[in-house]
Amino acid sequence: MGRLNYTNRKTDGLKLGQIIAKDLSKRIPPGTGSKSALRDPVVELDITGKALGNQGLLDLADALIKSLEYDGEQGRVLQLEELCLKANGLDATCLPALARIVNLAAYDLRDLDLSDNHFSITTPDDATAWELFLTSFAQCRMLRRLDLSGSPLGSKAFEVLSRVYSGEPAIELLSEDEVELPSPIRESTRRNTIEDPESLSRHTRNLSIGSAREIHTDDERGTSAGESKVANGRRHATKSPETTAQVSLPDQPHIYMTTQGLRSVPYLVFPNTEMHDAGALHLSYLLSRHHHPDTLLKYVPSTKASQHIQQMDHYDKETGCQGIIYLPNNGFSGPGLKMLELSENVRSFLVDDDKPPSLPALSRARQRTASISRKFSATRASSTVAATGVRRPSGTKGEMDDLTDTEANQIELDRARSRIQGDTLKDVGVQSNDLWRKALRMLVVCRNLRTSQGDHTQAQPTPEAKPDPPLTTPDLNYSTLPKPSKPFVGYLDPLAPPFAAKGTTQPSTPKSKKPLPKLKTATPSPFARATTSPTSVSPKTAIFNTKPYRSDLAKGLSEEIWARIVGDCLEADRFMSERQQQAVLRWAVDRSTLAREMESLGKPESVQIWKVLEGMSCLAYESDA
Repeated sequence: MGRLNYTNRKTDGLKLGQIIAKDLSKRIPPGTGSKSALRDPVVELDITGKALGNQGLLDLADALIKSLEYDGEQGRVLQLEELCLKANGLDATCLPALARIVNLAAYDLRDLDLSDNHFSITTPDDATAWELFLTSFAQCRMLRRLDLSGSPLGSKAFEVLSRVYSGEPAIELLSEDEVELPSPIRESTRRNTIEDPESLSRHTRNLSIGSAREIHTDDERGTSAGESKVANGRRHATKSPETTAQVSLPDQPHIYMTTQGLRSVPYLVFPNTEMHDAGALHLSYLLSRHHHPDTLLKYVPSTKASQHIQQMDHYDKETGCQGIIYLPNNGFSGPGLKMLELSENVRSFLVDDDKPPSLPALSRARQRTASISRKFSATRASSTVAATGVRRPSGTKGEMDDLTDTEANQIELDRARSRIQGDTLKDVGVQSNDLWRKALRMLVVCRNLRTSQGDHTQAQPTPEAKPDPPLTTPDLNYSTLPKPSKPFVGYLDPLAPPFAAKGTTQPSTPKSKKPLPKLKTATPSPFARATTSPTSVSPKTAIFNTKPYRSDLAKGLSEEIWARIVGDCLEADRFMSERQQQAVLRWAVDRSTLAREMESLGKPESVQIWKVLEGMSCLAYESDA
């Protein structure tokens, strides 16, 4: 392992960034350092407090990315395990480059220190770069710590963090016996010897989890050309025969491949990030879902550096936080700190680390807590009522005694969140939250999908038919008209029989040598054919005209289809789950919701908005998983 430490260099700033870029470029053949790089590609890069700035980091990142991408015939030249860029004056401009580095080093990176920089998420461009950076951790499987402390991130950064975190699939902590290994690893494990360390490393890097219990390799999945280059090219260990005996492998490499993403990182560090109650609101949802660090540390390689061990002990003992470190932060109010404390208490119920509950059991537990919370929760004090405008019954003594301690904590947590949500809507408005803004925008669009049919739709006025104008005749003097020269006999009836019955008289008709033309049946116009009900309906048409293919919504499309159409038009998938999109549509087309909204007209606007968002289940980000 090579540790590239530049902290003692006298050079700093942009010039140092260019020097480091040249050193990294030498690792690529035919560079002067390529042989040593092929023998030992593992690197720990420490550039603490050198004032690189944005341009210095971008120059360094360009060379670092090229080194990570290189995969020649003899193997890789760089496996980045640790990267420390502490106190270098970096801001959000550098986040896309850092995202690319994290993505390439996803199977190797174990520690990323970006503390004491100038990352601040204030503009839409900053938020987009920040989201790109956070999503780059989706494939990280070895990461122990992500440190962003000391940067003025702001509350918006934690909203984006909550959205990305919620979008990741929940991890299931598997034991060693539950992991299905590729055959080379299984045989080596059974013999308790490693005859081919390179093969073992390659297959462990290709391990991935497709579902709760589904583990397979990238080769078995049949990845695309672009994905296979990343999965099978850049993440292989060295292939040089000289290095076979020097490749260091963990004791149980396969178990490290069973978790991934931000949910699998034992320590997420955010002290002194200018987080206020609005950011604490989003962080509270992460706290209640994140596993304890003692549990997650079993699924990442252990560290041998004493400074890392001391730092983790400091997190656990000094701050009192477990895994997600958010103290100290001076922007929290009393209710905000109480909400975070309740989130820590609820975590043991939603995330049981000793024996992870099955997904159905966990779902039932959450449903029970949510049902109890809706029944007993809302505001417990007058200050909370002022914030949200909602007061709910507190339940009978017997019902409250039936609750467990954790369920009672969940109820208290929902009340605390309601208060912070109400204060945010009152002080900042709905524009402060992308989810709230997108949900209300979708509600406005879906209101127009009602038709005049169905119990839960609003009747639309039909235009009144205008009477035809009266017929007008010219004012003629009939006395002046000439009289006919022959007496009028009668009009020929084309439908009369050709021969009259005996005893009857028929008017004489002139003989014609040519037969009379046959009458043609009038062909109905396309409009008449479309509006005339057919006498018989084909089975296919009959099925199409019935639910679920037809509904009372516009054009007869179902709720699911309209939710997808509106969601795609508004790009709601980035912010809302499918369940939330369908909930917004149902709220929009249900006539009873209008009455519920009318009940809140006399209350502050923030209270009205909060009730609508609560009814649509759009107060917090959630996952489709």
